[in-house]
Amino acid sequence: MPMPTSFPSPEHFAAAFAQSAVGMALVGLQGHWLDVNAALCAMLGYRREALLELTFHDVTHPDDLAQDLALTERMLAGDIASFQVEKRYCQPGGAVVWGLLSVTLSRGADGAPHCFIVQVVDITAQKHALEERDALFALSPDLLAISSPEGYLLQVNPAWHELLGWDDAALKARPFYDLLHPEDLARTREAVERMAGGGQVRGFRNRVRHADGGWRWIEWSTRIAANGSMFCSGRDVTEQIDNEARLRGQEQKIRLLIEHANDAFLGMDRHGSITEWNRQAETTFGWSAGEAIGQPMAELLAPARLRQAHLDGVAAFLRAGTREARKRVEVPALRKDGSEILVEFTVGVVQLDGEPYFHAFLRDVSKQRRMSDQLHYRATHDFLTGLPNRYEFMNRLQRSLALPGAAPALLFIDLDGFKAVNDICGHETGDAVLIEFGRRLSGAVRERGQVARLAGDEFVVLLETGDGAEPLCAAILGAAAQPYPQLDGRTPLGASIGLAIAAQGEGVDALLARADAAMYAAKNAGKNRYAFGRRGEWTVRPG
Repeated sequence: MPMPTSFPSPEHFAAAFAQSAVGMALVGLQGHWLDVNAALCAMLGYRREALLELTFHDVTHPDDLAQDLALTERMLAGDIASFQVEKRYCQPGGAVVWGLLSVTLSRGADGAPHCFIVQVVDITAQKHALEERDALFALSPDLLAISSPEGYLLQVNPAWHELLGWDDAALKARPFYDLLHPEDLARTREAVERMAGGGQVRGFRNRVRHADGGWRWIEWSTRIAANGSMFCSGRDVTEQIDNEARLRGQEQKIRLLIEHANDAFLGMDRHGSITEWNRQAETTFGWSAGEAIGQPMAELLAPARLRQAHLDGVAAFLRAGTREARKRVEVPALRKDGSEILVEFTVGVVQLDGEPYFHAFLRDVSKQRRMSDQLHYRATHDFLTGLPNRYEFMNRLQRSLALPGAAPALLFIDLDGFKAVNDICGHETGDAVLIEFGRRLSGAVRERGQVARLAGDEFVVLLETGDGAEPLCAAILGAAAQPYPQLDGRTPLGASIGLAIAAQGEGVDALLARADAAMYAAKNAGKNRYAFGRRGEWTVRPG
């Protein structure tokens, strides 16, 4: 290997010192800063000149100063050649920053100490992240732990003491395996071995000894890092497991009720009398189990107008047997206070001891239905005027054109002078004018057609035929030209209307384009007019 032909000059070292991203300094034996670089000044929040006036004692957190002084004394005594420690520094405004401090001692040719060579890495962000992690660690109600590859617990949260009664010293004094139930030890070790090299496991259950000698079932989620450390989260499932053991011996009816406890549940015998009624049924319908059990379901929940249909449905189920074992419908149902709600009603029948047993799950969908209706309305109507919007109108026009022999008429309306309304009176007044015109337009059209707002100041009217279209145009122009109280006479307002009658086979876009062109013909002819095409020419008439 060729030897270097030159060595870094002092200038190179000076540049490296000054430009390093890591805080660097030379510190005198009495603690004065002899030289500092820009990175250290930025970290500590001092200008270079101000920092050189101080000692490292002045910027060290009071709680960390004794440790610093002890280490420097040991270094000066020759006990250690260097040291590295995490410590806190105080900025001028009182803020505290964390640094990873590395210190070596520079000696002269005669071996006498000359100065300290210091490097400081800003680890404030890492410290804050650790503090936040530790805060969450401490607050968790679940068992959280970090263990060594050998199974010794290195860190545990307070939940260990609260749940298992052990203090930190007792938990960390021996491998975690010593706390496990002997019957669970082998499979726990096998699970750990399967995770070796960076795997993880969820839902693993074993028994852990309580300080009082009892056992608690814990469900673990565990991950093993590449270095063998284990990160564990455990939840006490003792009560859950005890309940599962009891429930396994119960009959099919009870298992079914437990399985479907999220919705209202009721059971019925072959006569339609209620035999089971869960808590959600009490919440949904208002009757307690004591009030409901034994009552005919048809009389308790079915509105009077639907009771016979319910009884017919029960009879149909009995006739169908297993051929129709389950059915889902949406029906109105009565509450105890007399109000009706819409429920999704899922009913099935099974044979128990040779007798049919009806089981029904009911979910109140009234709110969802109202929300669905509201969302549909918002999606299909203009938020300002309440009229159908462009999306809804285009669908209606498409359906109208698709009818056999249909020749609907389309009125395309644009307000004249509306821009001036916004410019002079403001957009709030403009919105009020649009609402008022929408009301007038609906009043003029009434049941003769369908009104919609396309966008801005553009409105449309759809008529089944062209009969009476021209008188309606005149009526709309008259309504549009009436004074608007919101304007207080500050600017005039009117309308221009384009009329087009659909030709056989004409599409939505083509018809809309013809009506739009007719509207512009009316506007160009002087406004406050309506226009329609006839034999290739525009016919324009005043309102």
